[in-house]
Amino acid sequence: MAEQRRIYAPPECFHDGALVLAGERLRHVRTVLRLGAGDEFCATDGAGGEYRVRIEQIGRETGRASVLERCVPQRESPLETVLAQSLPKGDRFALVLEKAVELGVSEIIPVLSRRTVRAPRADGAALGRWKRIVEGAVAQSGRTRLPVLHAPTPLEELVGAAGRPGALRLLLWERALSGLHGVLAAGAAPRTVIVAVGPEGGWSAEEVRQAQDAGYLPARLGPRILRTETAGITAIGILQHRWGDLG
Repeated sequence: MAEQRRIYAPPECFHDGALVLAGERLRHVRTVLRLGAGDEFCATDGAGGEYRVRIEQIGRETGRASVLERCVPQRESPLETVLAQSLPKGDRFALVLEKAVELGVSEIIPVLSRRTVRAPRADGAALGRWKRIVEGAVAQSGRTRLPVLHAPTPLEELVGAAGRPGALRLLLWERALSGLHGVLAAGAAPRTVIVAVGPEGGWSAEEVRQAQDAGYLPARLGPRILRTETAGITAIGILQHRWGDLG
């Protein structure tokens, strides 16, 4: 099956052995994939299932595709990675979302830090667009689980949140004494890793102190300063190579 012939459709879109198409999903199948009656494609429900379906009827308002086969492929990483990304300026967060999903991230938390240049509007339109980017990346990459996308969260709330016992908490900071390699080599493989990435202007001294008090380990990525949208993606890739399923 061609890679581009895959969409995301939540479990509620499947009824009585068929996938019901409407709205954006219908438009994507009809005008982007350019599929019609009799054509087959794959759909993931974001909950672990993948379906091979055949279009039986497709119109301007609704469509229906019969489920030919359902399977549960093992394409999700054994390592849970949570990317807490300070919101970059402009549209760079869209790139972060897409690439982080491709790399297998489990959750994405947009972070509001003191030096965030300009916090994007966290209204329904912005969150809806971010959600569509995540769904598209899930379909493109062949993933079967939809990552959790949180609403923008202040750093103080992130580091003060309870839960996730045993998680490795990392704070990417260009002034850290230890490199990421040294921090990872010092401990056993965790089940969950949280990676906090600062904004264009970097973390403030107070934010670093707050994170350290909450158990975050400062780590630098190397001798060069990476853009905020590059740093988080790089760290997730390194973690997936070491403890996940990359490489």
